[in-house]
Amino acid sequence: MRNFKKCFWCLVGPTVLLLAYAPAIRKLFIRWNSGDNSYCYLIPPLFFYLCWEKRKTFDFGLLSGSYEGIALIVLAIGISFLGELSSLETLLYFGFWLSIVALGLILYGRRLRELAFPFLILLFMIPLPPFINRLLTFRLQILTSALAVSLMRLSGLSVFREGNIIDLGVAQLQVVEACSGLRYFMPLVLLALLMDYYVLRRWWSRALLLALVPLVSVVANAFRIFLLGLLYFKGLREWAEGFSHYFAGWLVFVLAGGLLFLVAVLLRQFEGRIVKEESVVKPKKMTSPPKSFPVLVSLFSLIVVAGGVGFRFFPKTFIVPTKASLAVFPMEIDGWQGERLKLSSRTLKSLWADDYVYSVYRREGFPGIIYLLIPYYSYQTTRHTAHAPQSCLLGSGWAILKSGDWKLKVSPARVIPIRYMWLEKRGQRLLAAYFFLQRGRVITSPWWHKFYLFWDAITRRRTDGALVRIEMLLASEIAPREAEREFKKFLVYLWPELVKFIPD
Repeated sequence: MRNFKKCFWCLVGPTVLLLAYAPAIRKLFIRWNSGDNSYCYLIPPLFFYLCWEKRKTFDFGLLSGSYEGIALIVLAIGISFLGELSSLETLLYFGFWLSIVALGLILYGRRLRELAFPFLILLFMIPLPPFINRLLTFRLQILTSALAVSLMRLSGLSVFREGNIIDLGVAQLQVVEACSGLRYFMPLVLLALLMDYYVLRRWWSRALLLALVPLVSVVANAFRIFLLGLLYFKGLREWAEGFSHYFAGWLVFVLAGGLLFLVAVLLRQFEGRIVKEESVVKPKKMTSPPKSFPVLVSLFSLIVVAGGVGFRFFPKTFIVPTKASLAVFPMEIDGWQGERLKLSSRTLKSLWADDYVYSVYRREGFPGIIYLLIPYYSYQTTRHTAHAPQSCLLGSGWAILKSGDWKLKVSPARVIPIRYMWLEKRGQRLLAAYFFLQRGRVITSPWWHKFYLFWDAITRRRTDGALVRIEMLLASEIAPREAEREFKKFLVYLWPELVKFIPD
C-alpha cells in the first residue's frame, strides 16, 4: 500500500505538468520540425539515458522533497506567462524547462545537483530564438561561401562570389539557409558537451573543445560546398544534386563529429592521469517518502494547474477592437499609384497575420518603386505576432550599408520614430523602413514591442497591432538624398491612412 501511494504521488506531478504545458509542447514540436532544430528530438531520450546511467550513484526511489521546488515553479510559471504574453517563445520554453527542474526539486530536493549534467543537456530541447537563428544563418552563409570559394581557388578552379552566390561558370551555387552550417553548429555543441563529460576532466580542455565547435562547423560545411563545386566542374551534376547532396551533408557532419572526438582524445593525453571517483553511494533506505511530500506535490500541482488554466483562457479575454478591412486600403497616395499584390500561402503562414495589405506604388517620372506591407494582428501571442524585418532582409541576401532612426513629423501634433536601413544586393539599392503601430504607440525597438505586448495584455487586455514595412527599390541614377526626401514625403501622406485602419 505504501509503495502504491509512493508511486501515485510520484506520477501526479509529471502528469499535471505535461497537461498544463500541452499547448506549449505542441508549439515546441512545431519548432522541432524545422530542419535546423530536428536534433531536438534526440534530447528527451538522451536526458533519460543520462539519468538512467546515474542509477548506481543516485537513488531514484529515495524521495526527499524540498519547498525550494515550490518557489521555483512559481518563477517558472511566471516566466512562461511572460513569454506567452510578450510572444517570446524562448521564454515560454525556458519556463517549461524550469518547471521540470522544479519537479525534480519536489521529488529529490537538493540531491538534484547530482543530475546537473542531464538537466543541462535537457536545456538543448529549446531551439535558438528565431531572430538569433536568422542573423547567425546569414553570417554563416557569407562566411561559409567565402571559405568554400577560397578552397576552390586553391585547387585551381576559377570562381566568382557575390554574397552567398558562387558562380562556377558552368553553374551557380547558392548557399541557402539549409547549407549555412547552422544545422551542424548546435548538434556539434551537444556532441562537444558529451565528449567533455565522458572523455575530458580539466576545465581548460573542455572549454577549448567547445571553442573549436564554430570553427569545425564552418570549415566542415565549406568543405562540403567545395566538394559539390568540384562535382559540377567535373560534369557530375547528378551527383551534386538530390539524394547525393543530402547524403554529403550527413557524411560531412559525421566527419566533423569524428574530428571533434579526435581532438578530445588528444586533449585527454595532455591532461595527464586523473583518477575519477565513481564510488557507489548507498543512501539510507526509507520505506516511505517524508510526511510533507503529499503536501508538496499537491501544492506544486495546484500552482501548475492554475498556470495551465491561465495559458489557455487568459488570451481569450483579450479585447479585439473593430476595424476597417485592409482589403480596401487606398491605392493612391500623394500621386503614387498602387497595385494590390497577393502573398503566397507559405509567406502568409509564416506571417501569422489576421489581415494584411501588400502593394506596390509607382509614380510617373520617378525612377523607383515603393513596396508597402502592413500585416495586422487582432491579438498577439507566441507564433501569432509581428516581427521586425531585418532578419528577413538579411536572409534574402541584402547587406545593410547603413541604419538608424528618423524622427518624422507626420502631423502638426505628432512626431513618430521610424527605423530605416540602406541595403545593397548585387548592385541594387534598397531603402527600407519599418515601425510597429500598436494600440496607439509607434515603436521601432523589437524589445519595447515585446514589453508593451506584455504590459498591455495585463493592464488593457489588448495585444492587437500592426507592422508597417515600406521599401523603395531604387534605380542607379537616383541620389540617396533625393530618395530619402521622396521616401519621407510618402510616409507623411501614408500616416493619415494608417490611423484610419489601425485601431488606436
